[in-house]
Amino acid sequence: MSFMRKTKILCTLGPATESPEVISALIAKGADIIRLNMSHASHEWVRAVNARVREAAAASRREIAVLMDLTGPSIRTGDVEQPWQLEVGDTVELRCSPEATASTRYSVSVNYPDLGKDIKEGDTIMVDGGMIQIKTTEASPQHVIGTVMTRGEMKSRRHINLPGVPVRLPPLTQKDYADLDLGVELGVDYFALSFAREPGHVQHLQLLLEQKRSKARVIAKIENQQAINNLDALVEVSGGIMIARGDLGSECPIEDLPLIQRQIVERCSYHGRKVIVATQMLESMIENPVPTRAEVTDIFNAVIEQVDCVMLSGETSVGRYPDKCVEVLDAVIRRIEQKYPSGRFASDAPLKTNKHKTVKAAITLANSIQGAKLLVFTLRGVMAHLLAHQRPEHAPIFAFTPNLHVSRTLVTARGVHPFVLKFTEGQPEASIRDALDHLRRENLINAGDPLVILSDALYDGVNVDAILLRQA
Repeated sequence: MSFMRKTKILCTLGPATESPEVISALIAKGADIIRLNMSHASHEWVRAVNARVREAAAASRREIAVLMDLTGPSIRTGDVEQPWQLEVGDTVELRCSPEATASTRYSVSVNYPDLGKDIKEGDTIMVDGGMIQIKTTEASPQHVIGTVMTRGEMKSRRHINLPGVPVRLPPLTQKDYADLDLGVELGVDYFALSFAREPGHVQHLQLLLEQKRSKARVIAKIENQQAINNLDALVEVSGGIMIARGDLGSECPIEDLPLIQRQIVERCSYHGRKVIVATQMLESMIENPVPTRAEVTDIFNAVIEQVDCVMLSGETSVGRYPDKCVEVLDAVIRRIEQKYPSGRFASDAPLKTNKHKTVKAAITLANSIQGAKLLVFTLRGVMAHLLAHQRPEHAPIFAFTPNLHVSRTLVTARGVHPFVLKFTEGQPEASIRDALDHLRRENLINAGDPLVILSDALYDGVNVDAILLRQA
């Protein structure tokens, strides 16, 4: 049995990876989660590629989770007839209403009517990821006027960031509500909430999912200073956090970005939540067949922080070498995990309940036995998620559940390899035997392997947490 990678790989689909053949190749190379980015996807396209993902996953006999990334209430400029060639010192007007009359040569509408109410003189406006920076000189409910600080080309529908400016954007747009209905219909496993700024935003989406009887979990994307200010509350209410370094790098001082990443990872570990590191993991491989040395070091930092997932965006959605990116990520992660199996954050997580303490005891036992494997039987996934959050040093976690949606949500958990298995009611030994037979068929255990078995689901009608030590 080869070394089992613990850090999961999340791939974004796009024009470069929409065919059944390439989707199958991504999964074969090691993709665990597939991201559908609704900022660039039609409903027709999503229906088609989601079906291909499910077919490819079934053919590979692996559980693959699907994450729908909602566009969210981003601030964007309107259309310009021709790209502007802006020079330092030029005046730009952002009109808060499409009907407002232009008062300068460079004038464009924005999709956020309250921009002039939120911003004040002296605030910096970052356009297109900070490629163009504008210093506000005048703000009113009708328009915002500013002076260009960095020369650059301004095209239509450019994204705007407002570093340090609290905004009153809603948690979801009309487009998001329509996309949400599609995701529920298709049975996606996760929804990523863009520009989550306070816990109420996450709870709003969770309530909608409950009303629609969806089992999907919510990942909150941390993208601006407002979210950082509410970090602990956002982590606690969410099913996980995505560190969206693209917008964070525009919203916060760039020198703070590594510190913010470390802070978010630490808080997720403390509260027992999943954490995904996203944006520019292998950005150079959009065009080149090999990564930069700095990108490999970036992966190293995420892996030794023991994050749950690392994400590929443009690398797989529009890049020239999508399957090679997954191959490189897989190889680098495996090498790092073999050398540095332990992490420091998990040891600081509080043991709040007896279930937490039971899980800790099982992990301590597994850590003390060379070659041990962890097996968990779970109905709702709670015990398996707790095992993942406590970060076993070496032992892989094989999670068995009778529920498909639980199995797919476990795909994102670090070190967890989930399987759907019908439990034999009232006969825990039969369920254990079935699980071991499955692992033997898949060559995931060898005769004599020490097995630490943990369960909260094997005893009919009785809430019993049990730890068993067996040999394969």
